[in-house]
Amino acid sequence: MARKIIEDVYGSRGGFLAKYRRIRVGDGGWFTLFAFELVTMLFGNLPGALGLFLRGKLLPPFFRSVGRGVVFGAGITLRNPGAIEIGDKVILDDLCVLDAKGEGGDDKGIRIGSRCFISRNVLLGCKNGRIEIGDGVSIGPNSTIHSVEESHVTVGNDVVMAAYTYVIGAPNYRTARGPVPMARQGFEPGKGVKLGGDIWIGAGAVISDGSTIGEGAIIGAQSLVRGEIPPYAFAYGTPAAVRGERREAGSES
Repeated sequence: MARKIIEDVYGSRGGFLAKYRRIRVGDGGWFTLFAFELVTMLFGNLPGALGLFLRGKLLPPFFRSVGRGVVFGAGITLRNPGAIEIGDKVILDDLCVLDAKGEGGDDKGIRIGSRCFISRNVLLGCKNGRIEIGDGVSIGPNSTIHSVEESHVTVGNDVVMAAYTYVIGAPNYRTARGPVPMARQGFEPGKGVKLGGDIWIGAGAVISDGSTIGEGAIIGAQSLVRGEIPPYAFAYGTPAAVRGERREAGSES
């Protein structure tokens, strides 16, 4: 069962530095923490081409894997980079957050495919979860993708997410009435989120846990997706409902 972050921080053993190390570099040792702190402190916010060059040379060794031609913007936040994989020719714009807190393992953490653009202020965060982003994906500014425990989030190839998209792979709180507040009752089992390839998601859309969006679908701005949207459908509203479908190229309008 997923636990609150504050319970993990204050309920675990060890002093402040040991807890900080687990959050910052996961299973990495003290030398890894020292080196990572030094690199991010000296070069994390360094502006201009020099900053891009130095971050591109010094940050990759801390990750599980990093491909060729990856651009690390200024002011990005990294937590547990040893559980993060990045493909070739990925751009991480300024002030992104890649947060892979958790126990690690090959089935946990964050994977970003090749030729992706992660815009300014995007948050990719998981807690013992899994976020897997395909190739050629563009995520708009101030968007959030979150995964907790078994609520894994999978994004197919060539997906476009406009600004302020919110994809939440996280279970619901238990809601039984009684003396125990909902915030302390724990969570229902998570279901995860699956987005097919060639999807366009409009600005401000919310994709909730348990949702599946089929290949080629379009989700209108400010929509709330709960459940399944079929392939090539055009859906919008709260909750999102199918209003039409994409036409074949060359067909009559």
